[in-house]
Amino acid sequence: MKPSCQHQPNGGRVTMSSTLNILSTNAKESGIKQTAGQTMQSLRLLAHLGPRIQCITNPVAMDFSADILLAVGAQTSMTMGMDEIAEFVTSADCLSVNTGTLDSTRRAAIDTAVQTAIDFNKPWVLDPVSVHASSTRRSYAQGLLEFRPSVIRGNYAEIHALANDESANAPQKLARQTGAVVVQSGETDLITDGRRTLLMTNGSVLQTRVAAMGCASSALIGGFLAVNPDPFEAAVHALLTIGVAAEESVKLGTGPGSFKMHLLDCIYNLNEDLLVQRGRIVQCEEVAGS
Repeated sequence: MKPSCQHQPNGGRVTMSSTLNILSTNAKESGIKQTAGQTMQSLRLLAHLGPRIQCITNPVAMDFSADILLAVGAQTSMTMGMDEIAEFVTSADCLSVNTGTLDSTRRAAIDTAVQTAIDFNKPWVLDPVSVHASSTRRSYAQGLLEFRPSVIRGNYAEIHALANDESANAPQKLARQTGAVVVQSGETDLITDGRRTLLMTNGSVLQTRVAAMGCASSALIGGFLAVNPDPFEAAVHALLTIGVAAEESVKLGTGPGSFKMHLLDCIYNLNEDLLVQRGRIVQCEEVAGS
């Protein structure tokens, strides 16, 4: 009988349950070597091509999201002006949408940006910030699902609220309903397209002490989507990048301020050997009928 695992809301630890069967733990297997190699290939493409990511995000997240993208070689634009947003999305390589600070101006910009992305076949990322805290925001974000985001990234509460489902398999169900890759972030990250599911345990608790870390992760996924047409792989590569870099940056700093500074340096200086050495990925399968 295979062991099983579940992504839990209380900190995201991997615990025993009957929800997901573990297929393999590839931290020391060939799987992580392949993933690390593909991640480095994407990082080299980002540095070479310098794709532009159009980000609609909350003011708190703008600087950090831009810095994270610049660290991997991507460019970013943050405009929300209704007279130019469509042009910016048309010429961008990917769109990243964050529902933080969801005022009428931001909502109008999101509506136009998402429609433009669909019209011009651009991949886009949805970060449903705080949809668990506001029924109005949740309803709005659920309406955006009709526009088929490539990736949806949120924490446990956000993903389950967006899915209107408190079951352990809500991320998989949401992925199947929308056709998106769903990333549920936490102490353990869960990445699923409804068929494949990975758990990733890289990262640092200091990520919870820096503002906009989740928002910047969504923007980074957008960067990887710009150079990799497979949303599942793009999400895995982005989270492996930021997770391993976070672990390395803890060694260099003394607290949240220095952690944030060193995180950018560690992302910039990542190499394949480090990704192989530090990457921790668990492949799982959903238990039928759960």
